[in-house]
Amino acid sequence: MANEGFLGKTKLGGERAATDDHPAIIHALPLDASVNAPLPVGTLMRRVEITDSEETPTVLDYAYKPYAAADAELPCAVVDKPCDPTGDSAETSAICVVHGTVKTRVLLVGTAAAGPVVIEKLRQSGIFAV
Repeated sequence: MANEGFLGKTKLGGERAATDDHPAIIHALPLDASVNAPLPVGTLMRRVEITDSEETPTVLDYAYKPYAAADAELPCAVVDKPCDPTGDSAETSAICVVHGTVKTRVLLVGTAAAGPVVIEKLRQSGIFAV
């Protein structure tokens, strides 16, 4: 017979972008060197290619930075926990939803709420606002 017992308690607090409507896939995404301001929950992110410095560049890796409405690249992630890449304890990656459902009311493009066009672009990446 298996032993059963109480192991402890976990308290979850604060605003999160993920919902329980569709299980979210959450990853720690490396931040681009250009990210120099705190990222609040709900900030849309886009992928940036890191290439070598040769004449015909080769993609070596990817980093992520906040999505701007004028970007040609689709948003592909939503910040799930506040991230501060500044100061003494600067974070080098952001905890982000890369697939699943997120709360529409927390989605941000810069400091503005994400509109329907941006939300549709996010859906094309497999992240669904509810």
